[in-house]
Amino acid sequence: MGRYSYTRVTTKNRRKIQKAFAELLAERGTLNNLTVTDLAERAEITRGTFYNYYDNLYQVGVELQNEVEKRLFSEYDNLSTASGVEKYIDELFIFLEGQENIYRELLSSNASVDFLRQLESSINERVLMVLKKNGIKDKNVETELLFTTNGAIAIIRKYYRGEIDLTLDDIRDHLKAKIGLMFSNADV
Repeated sequence: MGRYSYTRVTTKNRRKIQKAFAELLAERGTLNNLTVTDLAERAEITRGTFYNYYDNLYQVGVELQNEVEKRLFSEYDNLSTASGVEKYIDELFIFLEGQENIYRELLSSNASVDFLRQLESSINERVLMVLKKNGIKDKNVETELLFTTNGAIAIIRKYYRGEIDLTLDDIRDHLKAKIGLMFSNADV
């Protein structure tokens, strides 16, 4: 892996591989049911092209998770206000919308558990950090946050699986409203 510099072709091929990976994972349920040959056929590349970018299928999944982690989690390590949390949630949903096809495939399979746990953990950690920075240390607020984020994550998964008639904007707006209430109703 990493034998080629990042060019438009590299980016295009990686996206094709990631998309094919997500589609096949959704269809077959587990990584054990995927082969490089199947992925290469789906991505309309050769096996050799696949191996120019990745050593194995697991690296594709790791790269997808790392991309999410980098984009969503590291940028927002120093939140300190409720408006910062709102911006974080907006960016999170903009990212999910921009990658909708890939995440629709990934989250429609049972292999999505790690991604969803990571997403839930990121939201919880950042909102709790901001609540504490603002002097809010109410156990009931923390419990409400856990219920809210767990519910939001379940709804996001249902959205990507086509099980509910909501948009990502609907989910985002409701999540922001619920978290906003935590700030306004909490005992400081």
